[in-house]
Amino acid sequence: MKISCVIPAYNEEKTIFGIVEVVKGIGLFDEIIVISDGSTDMTPYILKRIGGIDFIDLEQNVGKGGAVWQGLQKATGEVIVMLDADLIGVSREHLEKIITPLKNEGVHVCVGVIQHEKRAWMSFIQKAGSNLSGQQAFFKYLIEDANIKDSRFGLEIALKNHFKKKKARVKKVFLPGVSHLMKEQKMGLEQGLKHRGKMYREVGKEIGSHLKNKIKDNF
Repeated sequence: MKISCVIPAYNEEKTIFGIVEVVKGIGLFDEIIVISDGSTDMTPYILKRIGGIDFIDLEQNVGKGGAVWQGLQKATGEVIVMLDADLIGVSREHLEKIITPLKNEGVHVCVGVIQHEKRAWMSFIQKAGSNLSGQQAFFKYLIEDANIKDSRFGLEIALKNHFKKKKARVKKVFLPGVSHLMKEQKMGLEQGLKHRGKMYREVGKEIGSHLKNKIKDNF
């Protein structure tokens, strides 16, 4: 079973080298595709100097959904593993927990839920909002007709709704010891809060669009 890893990144100069090197060193993937989504920091510079990956450097920011869509056009694996670029503490064991259910348990989609060891409140948020997790494995054939190109930060909601429509079997697994940088840590308090607000608006927009279509379909 060929497995592709897709990592979208927007201004992730603090973590991108670490996560890519870990994913490379784990040896689970046949190809690793990293997409810089119009980054304006050192992210593209760093990625251009990492060997053993397929690097897509987008000139314009198209949002997480668009970046992942670009990666999927290049991916050749039967299974896609999607990871956030700001992860810390990822190990082979964590990624095997996401992939194994697809291989051995008849699962179509596996969602990894981050567990922050030192931030219990963040673990609660991650568990409560597990549908928004960027750590997912799924069969590529399931998403060939998924409408995610313009979903931006609503990507995970769009995927959830798409998989539900496909009646895919979904499993959630916990990833203890994995954390990620908060937007406020990456961008500073003011810009981080601004970016977080934008993310929530785009997620809300995707949810609203889904509900609107669902109501329309019922008439």
